[in-house]
Amino acid sequence: LCPQEELDIEAFVASRPGLTARFALLPGITGGMRALEFPFPRWISIVVAIAWLLQGCVGCSCCIRCNCGRKARRYFRMLSFVDLMQLWYLDVILSSAINEAAMEEPGIWTSVWLLVHAAFAIIIVLWLRWRSNLRKTETFHLASYLALSWNSSYFACRAIDLTLGHKEWEEGRQEDIAIMAAMGFASLILFPMLFTILVGQRRLFHKLATWLEHSRSRRLQDGAFMAMLLDSYVVEVGQPWWPTEKEVAACQGNLKVKAAPKEDLLRASYSSISVDISHQHEPRPGFVAGVVIAAADDALSFTVECQVDAQTVQIVEVERGQEVLAWPELLKMGRKNLRCVDWAALSPEVLRQNSPSFSDFRLSRPANRGEVIDFFVSHSWSDSPAQKWRAMQLVVEQFYQKNGRYPTFWIDKFCIDQNEIADGLRVLPVNVMSCRKMLCLSGKTYHNRLWCAWELCVLLSFMSMEMALKQIVVIALSQSALMELTSFDCSKARCYNPNEEFRLRRVIDAIGKHRFEIKIRALGQQLLDRDVNGGGLLTAGSGNMSFAFSSEGSAQLFARVEEPVEPVEAVEPVEEDPVVEVAF
Repeated sequence: LCPQEELDIEAFVASRPGLTARFALLPGITGGMRALEFPFPRWISIVVAIAWLLQGCVGCSCCIRCNCGRKARRYFRMLSFVDLMQLWYLDVILSSAINEAAMEEPGIWTSVWLLVHAAFAIIIVLWLRWRSNLRKTETFHLASYLALSWNSSYFACRAIDLTLGHKEWEEGRQEDIAIMAAMGFASLILFPMLFTILVGQRRLFHKLATWLEHSRSRRLQDGAFMAMLLDSYVVEVGQPWWPTEKEVAACQGNLKVKAAPKEDLLRASYSSISVDISHQHEPRPGFVAGVVIAAADDALSFTVECQVDAQTVQIVEVERGQEVLAWPELLKMGRKNLRCVDWAALSPEVLRQNSPSFSDFRLSRPANRGEVIDFFVSHSWSDSPAQKWRAMQLVVEQFYQKNGRYPTFWIDKFCIDQNEIADGLRVLPVNVMSCRKMLCLSGKTYHNRLWCAWELCVLLSFMSMEMALKQIVVIALSQSALMELTSFDCSKARCYNPNEEFRLRRVIDAIGKHRFEIKIRALGQQLLDRDVNGGGLLTAGSGNMSFAFSSEGSAQLFARVEEPVEPVEAVEPVEEDPVVEVAF
């Protein structure tokens, strides 16, 4: 989408009181310099500047905490930023045109042109106010075009008058420099606007998006490289493998008598691999432990020996069914299948369903060309869906206040086709790197999910801790989750599929398990320190919510006492710890 179509300019400016106060400098300076002009002084510009300055002041954090500041903020919210901007535009156009025409100077044609141009601009602005079906952002955009075009005309007319000698000029001042400056201002204002109109705003936006996409290509290549590491995993003779019970049942006739203790089968394989799998002799529901005794040259098929009893083993033939792809092919696959889910498509009900369904996939949509998904959601489906929904509500509200639109998400069960789960998981690192930030919903079971650890590993493997903290928004769904992060141990994390678990551990060990664990623990310690110090934390209760919003480390506290941005259905209360957030 083009920014004009997805941005709410009113919400964007309202969430930035400092920006509103800075905007006040423009009408304040220009109006103050011409406050005594005759016959049309710029008093309206000064009034607009004062209104914007007060809006910025009552929006700062210190005013929000006091009752007077909150009352003043509700009053100034009724003043539309776009309406004040249009009022300032009209004051500049009308006062300059009238004051220029009132001067008794030779050469009236430039004054006539300015009056005609001003009348045209005023009629268009009034028409925009009459058209109630136009969005504020579109009105702001068109009114800004009119104001810029009139200012370009004004400077061009000044240059023409100076060139023809219709303007009085003080002796000793260089007139040619003034002419060149006036023409330079006129060109500087007019040419970018004409270029945008001729090329087309949507086309220009897509060109810029393509250029920015090239700058993101390195991140996507990093993700494709991580996907290749996982995809190029080769099954070796002597390593453990867990066929499914269905595969074992299909090979019931392949039984051999072999005198060997049951525990020896897996223990004999430990010496041939570098990964610690001593815990994986535990029974896994739906799987049978075994050892690879033979593998084809292409490693796409191999033979597994499973212990049936103390003296009997079963031979199982396994077909892997996936060819190893190089990172360019994985990158192409990830881009082609990249999807996202809009906030409007989510609800508490779909989050409650822990098991993915084909209807969930239809809630997502393909990512548009050049579109950057806002959040990759890293979470455990075993954690409380009600808490995760409340946490996402708060994140969405903060995002809307900051950006004037609702965010997009990548969530596994919505964005991975259930008919092609294996293909979706093999390009998971590309999906991680395709998103602007990672949203970690860390609950009581998050640290025990190896896929969650893998998602963090992808992000932390190619950047420093400082850079990673700017890319991660962590929401701890309980106080205990913060403590678990400070003592994160990758060896305690599990996957439902023990073969996926073994494969992930081999790749994480190759990248650097110890360094990865140190980063996760440092992240958890910083979150815990902020929790203890009472800064930058967010708590979601059942009633009114108090939350903290921070940008790149600086926390500002806000009191949440008004209605949410988007009404949502209530979710059932849960007897769990409150939500705690630290946003970087």
